[in-house]
Amino acid sequence: MYPVINQNPDLNATGDSFWDQFSHIPGTIESRVPTFDKSLDAYFDQHFAAIIEEWDLVTGTDLDRLENRLAHVSDEITRLYAEKVAIEARAQRLDELISHLEKSL
Repeated sequence: MYPVINQNPDLNATGDSFWDQFSHIPGTIESRVPTFDKSLDAYFDQHFAAIIEEWDLVTGTDLDRLENRLAHVSDEITRLYAEKVAIEARAQRLDELISHLEKSL
């Protein structure tokens, strides 16, 4: 009445059971069975460049370029801020000189 797992019920479970025969199949079952994942992977492999372009995805090269641009912009901002501080100091000094000249007239 109950299903028999072993093809030969006289053998013990460590013998040639139905399940033990799976280990003797050459290769893997996964390599023989077509799946959606495999066809999807194949599609992406064939059309990867077009997908990146169409979906406007960021690549490693794009990230490297953006990092370089960010470093350059950060350096430029630092330089401009230092110039701003120097100009403000000069303007303050000129304002003091103008005030001194106005008082002396």
